[in-house]
Amino acid sequence: MEPPIEPTANGARPKETTSAIQFLNASLGIGLIRGVFGLTQRTSGAALVLAALIVISVFSLGFFLIWKISAGRNWARIILLVLVLINLPFAVLANISELKLRALSGTFSILIEVILWIGTYLLFTKNSNLWFRKHK
Repeated sequence: MEPPIEPTANGARPKETTSAIQFLNASLGIGLIRGVFGLTQRTSGAALVLAALIVISVFSLGFFLIWKISAGRNWARIILLVLVLINLPFAVLANISELKLRALSGTFSILIEVILWIGTYLLFTKNSNLWFRKHK
């Protein structure tokens, strides 16, 4: 038996959606910290500048999508889902190889992905779906 849908008479964001946004922000925040440390340890010079620009671009897109998702934009939720699904096979392979090379870094990579998947899942629960439909 499924739990009842919580009424949101005032149009307030359901707790699933709020939790999803928190999970997504945590995933990006931890990923950003991990990415910065990884860049500084593995690259230098011009390669570091280029890699930093790519990291900044990717994380800016992520934070932009989360910002729009928190504002109730369904298109942002769909784009996030598509990006997560496209990334899934690459992330699994990369995380396995990272875990073999560097246990701590690989563990953080897996943690980041799991948090991201949980957040994405919560965006598509029944209460979240109803809330996004109201914000068309």
